[in-house]
Amino acid sequence: GGTGLADAIVIDALTGGYENNTLFQRISLSFPKGAFIALAGPNGSGKSSLLKFFYKQLKPEEGTIWVEKADLATLKQEVLAQNIGFVPQNGRLDFSFTVEETVAMGRYANPQKDDAKRIYRAMETCSILNLRNTPVTRISGGELQRTFLARALAQDGKILLLDEPVNHLDIAHQRSVMHLLQGLVAKGYTVIAVLHDLLLAQAYSSWIIFLKEGAVAADGPTDEVVNEEILKSVYNVKSHRIYDPHLDKELLIPAW
Repeated sequence: GGTGLADAIVIDALTGGYENNTLFQRISLSFPKGAFIALAGPNGSGKSSLLKFFYKQLKPEEGTIWVEKADLATLKQEVLAQNIGFVPQNGRLDFSFTVEETVAMGRYANPQKDDAKRIYRAMETCSILNLRNTPVTRISGGELQRTFLARALAQDGKILLLDEPVNHLDIAHQRSVMHLLQGLVAKGYTVIAVLHDLLLAQAYSSWIIFLKEGAVAADGPTDEVVNEEILKSVYNVKSHRIYDPHLDKELLIPAW
C-alpha cells in the first residue's frame, strides 16, 4: 500500500458478492500492515460485505485474496482464525455466559496449554478483568464491545476486523474503544474498521479506503485522502475544515 510496509491483506482483481448481486467487479486493494485502516463509504457501498470475504462468509467468484502472503482460499478456517479476529456489529449474546467464558471462545481454533494466560491477558488489555465472572447479559454496551474485542484478541491473530465498532455506544465509550484500538495498532496489530463517522475516521485512522457502489473511490493515508472533493464525490455532501486543537490538525466536517 505505498507505505513501504508489508501488507496484511491484499485483494487482487476480486469479483464477487451475493447470488443475485455481484457487488465487486475486479477490485484490487492493499491493507498495509500495522496500520489503523478505516473503511468508509455510503450505505450499500460494500464495506461490511468486503469484510465477509476476509473470514470466508463470502467466496470470490474470481480473483485472489492474500492474508499474510497466503492465498485465503487455501487456508483452513482454524488457521484463518489464528490470523484474523472478527468483532461483529452490534454483537449480542442471549446466553448468560460470563465475560471470561465469552472471551475463552476465542481459543477454540487454537487451543494450547497456556490458554488461561492468553484469556487473562486479553481481558486485561480490554480492561474487563473486573467483570470476568459477570454474565454478559448484565453488562453495558461498551463493556460488551470490549468483551467481543477481547475474544478476538484471544484468538492471537494480528489482524482485527471490526464492523462499526462504536456506532451504538455513547461518546465516552466510543472514545475508550477507539483509544484501545489505537493502542493495539501501536503494539503491531493491523486494525481494519468499518466506520460511519468520518470524524472518528480522521481522528484515529492512519489509512482510509472509500468505497462507492462496490468500487474503490479513493484509498491512501487518511490525511492525504480526506478532502472536500472526495466527500462530494462519495457522499454528495459539501464540507468545510475546522481546526482541532487537541489533535493539532484540521478536520473536514460535512456542512449540515
